[in-house]
Amino acid sequence: MLKTGIVGLPNAGKSTLFNALVEKGKAQTGKHPFTTIDKNMGVVPVPDSALVDLAKMAEIKKITQTTIGFVDIAGLVKNAHQGEGLGNQFLAHIREVDLILHVVRFFSDETVPHIHTKIDPQEDVAIVETELLLSDIASLKKQLEKLKKDKKTKEDEQLETLGQKILPPLNSGKMAKDIPLSKEEKELTKLFNLLTLKPVVYITNVDEKDLKNPEKLISDKPTLSLCAKFEEELALLPWTEQRQFLKTYELSRSAIESVIDRCYHALDIVTFYTIAGGKEARAWTIKKGTSTLEAAGKIHSDFAKHFIKAEIIPVNLLLSLGSWPKAQQLGKIALVGRDHIVADKDVIQFKIGA
Repeated sequence: MLKTGIVGLPNAGKSTLFNALVEKGKAQTGKHPFTTIDKNMGVVPVPDSALVDLAKMAEIKKITQTTIGFVDIAGLVKNAHQGEGLGNQFLAHIREVDLILHVVRFFSDETVPHIHTKIDPQEDVAIVETELLLSDIASLKKQLEKLKKDKKTKEDEQLETLGQKILPPLNSGKMAKDIPLSKEEKELTKLFNLLTLKPVVYITNVDEKDLKNPEKLISDKPTLSLCAKFEEELALLPWTEQRQFLKTYELSRSAIESVIDRCYHALDIVTFYTIAGGKEARAWTIKKGTSTLEAAGKIHSDFAKHFIKAEIIPVNLLLSLGSWPKAQQLGKIALVGRDHIVADKDVIQFKIGA
């Protein structure tokens, strides 16, 4: 399961956003720094109307959505990499996630104090990113010292050489993901588990009155604007009332769907569907560029071991035709081999040998 860490300065709205995203296991919120100390974790089923429609079409009662995990991590402050504000503990939590959801405060509620004297989103982002970078530098130096003492394998030697290559750019302020590297070097770099190598989605937490306004900007970084407090309150309402509130604000969907979409895009994740034996409609997540053979292995290792072929059709096309047999009759289902690349929203039936 994918794990997303919600990160930012204290009182940026991280726990409020977590509560909006996660139906159970609510995080404590408060109008003072460090309301959150221990990390809060929750698992969210991914909303997927295509999966629901697929189940209805095939008259399947059992639906299994994919899930994404969210981790509410306590606020970072200056010198977190040196342990300030339990920073070392919080930074360690970030190392456990696949993606960083960076919440930046834009809202102006005077009853919620800012950790500094004024709200300055650009400065707030710089503080958090500097702490991530300084933590990476310290971590990489320790790993290089250990490699120098203990290196035995060829991979250890390659790691040491690579570490020496990326340390100077880090020291100059460049994020690990922005350092020019070959494809092989990028794969090897993942073994260092650097924070600045992780993909980031920037969430600008705005006032409710700004929901209709254009997305806020943070330098040249794309962002997703939302009001975490509004979303937290919205999540408490029945579904029909949620739709009415969203319509009032001219919003087509809740932040939950938008946030998950951004996370999937940042992680290069796509979804495929199975309607196994007419008993279960299920969504699966894979990395973009995954082959049908690898997708089969996602379901079960035996599927990959005994893979023969796969039948594939885009879900929207299948839904428009109304049934799998009709799609077959019209020749709309593609028969593919093990090297075929699965596209987002494909419906797949795997043919498996004995």
